[in-house]
Amino acid sequence: MLRDRKFLISIICLSIFASTISSYAEEEIEDLIDIAESKGKIIAIIEGRKTITFDLRLDEKVLWSGSRGYLGAFLTDQHFFVISTSLNAWRALPLRLDETGNGVASLSEYIALLVTKDRVVGFDATSNRFIETLLPIQDELLAVEVERYVAVVITSSRAFGLAAESSAFTEINLRMNESIEEIKLTYSKATVRTSDRLLTFEASGSPWNEHRLY
Repeated sequence: MLRDRKFLISIICLSIFASTISSYAEEEIEDLIDIAESKGKIIAIIEGRKTITFDLRLDEKVLWSGSRGYLGAFLTDQHFFVISTSLNAWRALPLRLDETGNGVASLSEYIALLVTKDRVVGFDATSNRFIETLLPIQDELLAVEVERYVAVVITSSRAFGLAAESSAFTEINLRMNESIEEIKLTYSKATVRTSDRLLTFEASGSPWNEHRLY
């Protein structure tokens, strides 16, 4: 009788633990950084306590800004600025003259992403560093998608994936005449359906998986 009771208690505890882990994985992450631009400065207020500023150049103009989860970012006509909750200063990525005005910036709770005409740059809140790869010359940019732990960039010839805590982009070639039908991102997985295949990329940072549809 006592053994059965202990067994039942153990089962209940395991169920509660599993439920807690599951809900934690899906819970919303509070935005921990507030950002602003004022009098030629970009400002980050981290968790309502620590204020970090950076002086822009006299002729530097802000084109985009955003904050989400553990990250804040500014895109100017000269730099891509990113800060995380664990940093004491803004990190700045200089832009080339031919990149000015044509960058696409996106942000999730863990990943900041910038796509220009010939490169894609990610910033991971866990490693606090920029990760960069070149885009194929003369490729058309088809999609830029970012979710909590994964980011995807698709051009006319390749798909690039970046996972939080990874050190490099993972890519897969698209075939001749293969078209993109649908892109779906969850917190930790990207699924790309093409005319020929189902491509998946997960937050583990492992290579793309592919499954033929026909």
